Amino acid sequence: MPKRHAVIGGLLLLLGSAPLVGQSAGTFELGGFGRYTWFDKHLHFTNKVGAGGRLGVFIVRNLAIEADGSYTQTHSQGNTSLRAEPFHARLVYNLPLGDQAAFLLGAGYTDQLFRQGYRETRSGAGGLAGLRIGRGLVSLRLEGTGDYIPTAESSTLPAQLAGIQQVKSNWHWGVQAGLSLLIGNRRNGDQDHDGVPDNLDKCPNTPAGERVDANGCPLPKDSDGDGVPDNLDKCPNTPAGVAVDANGCPKDSDGDGVPDYQDKCPNTPSGVAVDANGCPKDSDADGVPDYQDKCPDTPAGVAVDVNGCPKDSDNDGVPDYKDKCPNTPAGAAVDVNGCPKDSDGDGVPDYLDKCPNTPPGAKVDAVGCPALFAEPGKALVLQGVNFETGKATLLSESQVVLDKVAQSLIDNPGVNVEVGGYTDSRGSRAANLRLSQARAFTVRGYLISKGVAASRVTARGYGPENPVASNKTAAGRAANRRVELTRTN
Repeated sequence: MPKRHAVIGGLLLLLGSAPLVGQSAGTFELGGFGRYTWFDKHLHFTNKVGAGGRLGVFIVRNLAIEADGSYTQTHSQGNTSLRAEPFHARLVYNLPLGDQAAFLLGAGYTDQLFRQGYRETRSGAGGLAGLRIGRGLVSLRLEGTGDYIPTAESSTLPAQLAGIQQVKSNWHWGVQAGLSLLIGNRRNGDQDHDGVPDNLDKCPNTPAGERVDANGCPLPKDSDGDGVPDNLDKCPNTPAGVAVDANGCPKDSDGDGVPDYQDKCPNTPSGVAVDANGCPKDSDADGVPDYQDKCPDTPAGVAVDVNGCPKDSDNDGVPDYKDKCPNTPAGAAVDVNGCPKDSDGDGVPDYLDKCPNTPPGAKVDAVGCPALFAEPGKALVLQGVNFETGKATLLSESQVVLDKVAQSLIDNPGVNVEVGGYTDSRGSRAANLRLSQARAFTVRGYLISKGVAASRVTARGYGPENPVASNKTAAGRAANRRVELTRTN
């Protein structure tokens, strides 16, 4: 065990200390890897671990052409032994990630070979994505592969390989991990002695003694001595001794546009508009700065709350200095003067009015509903309450009228009523009595369903009795088919 630890430690040390150079043209790569393969699910082959090797050459910097082959022993669902021997030829680009790693992206041609219990070779396209760690002599490669076979192996598999599904194409997936040697990847010289190898030096003839950057190019001057070179300095004339940011501009810690050395309010919240001294603006001079002021145009002298808005003691949306009804109950809708609205003009404000659309001039009760039952014994025809022809089924428009009747009864708990049903004179008297009775009970049931106590409502059918118009005309018969309410107490 200690010996294995020493080997692993030595390998990591070698990777970490590799020369910091890229893969230049002409560099050869020789490597081996372990591989785990997921065969296409339609083949029903057992996924297994195998091994392989690769050989490649960099044709330009960081771009290589490589070939690899691997070997995996597996078996079919029918327990027939098979060897999978995929071959790949691909282009691989090494995208540098810092100094010691690269992202690998490759694509190319693949041959999928099966041998032993079954012999088949199919061609397709393959892709690779992975990571290279170490960019010198030795590197570690971790990658995933995907191979697409447009003419599936399964199309020619023999019958004895049980479980095979005949499909048009196959996909095989794999993961690989292994080591590679990069041969011929020499370190270049440094002809101008600036410390940057010639193969990385973008300014190869730098004068002796000149300070250079990572590309071997001379560092620019710093005219105002603030530590930021002129080519990066966006404020090249900063006063001496003033602290600057990465752009060479005077620091502005709170980002308000006034540099710290001039800012009298150095901790202004981000994004707040400030005056010439760096202090938050208060445009309406109400004592609340604009960035906190939700009412920035308050008239002079008006008392405000913590949000800078005129006080509204009853919270009706009309500020106190305009409110003619300063003690409006919470939640009541008000007009522009802060007084409760009375939309239907019946003398009952909307927040108390349970019948908000009372016709003009109608007599209402304390909750704004029509006083329907003021006189005992006087019948009230429920206009708009209609039924399906020959049935006791209410039409949908009848519900609007009955909802108001129910609300009025609920608001006047001392009133009891009788629902009377009437028909015209056509048909037999017995049938008309039954129909009128059924319709009266339908209305009674609807009122009860809306919260009216059953003990307060009775129902009776009168058939064609007590006509209010002549039954000789269509209009008269329509008037006689009615529902009436009569107060009974």
